[in-house]
Amino acid sequence: MNHSKVVIVVAGPTASGKSDLAINLAQKFEGELICSDSMQVYRRLDIGTAKPTKKEQQLVPHHQIDLIDPNENYSAGKYEKDATIIISKIYERGNIPILVGGTGLYFRALMYGISKIPKIPKLIKNKVSRIHLKHGTRYCWEQLYRNDPQNANKIHPNDTARILRSLEVYFSTGFSITKFQKDNPFAEARYKFLAVAFEWERHLLYERINQRTQNMLKSGWIEEVEELLKYYPKDSKPFHSIGYREIIQHLSGKIDSNQMVNLIQQRTRRYAKRQLTWFKKESNIEWFQPSKVSRVLDRIKVFLEN
Repeated sequence: MNHSKVVIVVAGPTASGKSDLAINLAQKFEGELICSDSMQVYRRLDIGTAKPTKKEQQLVPHHQIDLIDPNENYSAGKYEKDATIIISKIYERGNIPILVGGTGLYFRALMYGISKIPKIPKLIKNKVSRIHLKHGTRYCWEQLYRNDPQNANKIHPNDTARILRSLEVYFSTGFSITKFQKDNPFAEARYKFLAVAFEWERHLLYERINQRTQNMLKSGWIEEVEELLKYYPKDSKPFHSIGYREIIQHLSGKIDSNQMVNLIQQRTRRYAKRQLTWFKKESNIEWFQPSKVSRVLDRIKVFLEN
């Protein structure tokens, strides 16, 4: 069939087996993987983000990993632009794009596009830029909180790009950026796609999360963080993510090793629960039992033949 405008999506919560399934699909259906994980874009954050290993990356082509340093920013809008170009190139090679990852916003941005927000006047952009240069990111976040507390609470105080963008929208329109996101819902899908996910019993998924945390720590996660801290400040945005924050607290003597492990496992389980809630709202995702990989393969084969 003509694979143009066809995308396979492997979705689902963390530790559900997305990467293994995606590699399997890419090998069987001449696919290339596009990671949709907001943490795997960071270079040198490998173990804690469950980034595909070098060996796995050699099995099939991987895209959208190792894009920026930990002190840089990346957005869903930038992801949508970059991944759209990558998809076009995959089509040119006659292969199938396979989107894999747990960041729902990246998935939605790519498949449906970004909400339409009015163009920000240059005068407003310059105003926000001057405020940031004079007072810094934290001050800008406080200004956002004063004017748009609901949105500010969703943004980390160090996330410069999102803070400045939100301020620009507010100063330009008088409305929160979340208003435009709600008033301009994502339109029809830009690609014909089939989305699949593994549906684990909750207690089994949590057991997988707990075990994976232990495996990551045994693989050198703490050493990875120690090395990163030689080059990047503790308040860098990715160091507030699951696991990295707890390891830094442990290295700083604030919590012991047992507390560190328990907190990482707890935060990861809560994250998985939020992911499940998010993905369950996506009516286009088809859920399969983890032991029924053959059914997934059969379903995709039928999809590609139609």
